[in-house]
Amino acid sequence: MGQMFASMNYGQFIGLIAVSGGLLIGLVAVAGSMWTEIRKTEIAALLKQDMLARGMSADDIRTVLTADKTASCREAEEACA
Repeated sequence: MGQMFASMNYGQFIGLIAVSGGLLIGLVAVAGSMWTEIRKTEIAALLKQDMLARGMSADDIRTVLTADKTASCREAEEACA
């Protein structure tokens, strides 16, 4: 491996670094997005588990999970007006 690097000229070495760096960035981006989705799913499962432990019904849980924050803000403004 060291012999391969020693036989490369400067341009070839920079090209190798650029290509491998680009592939590494793509790999990190894919792994990061997968990790983010896994964490979101895990947090949602823990939230549902906590709501079940508190004795909430399935309809209450559905209401909480599908609540739209912007709709809640609009309703709060209408109630205060």
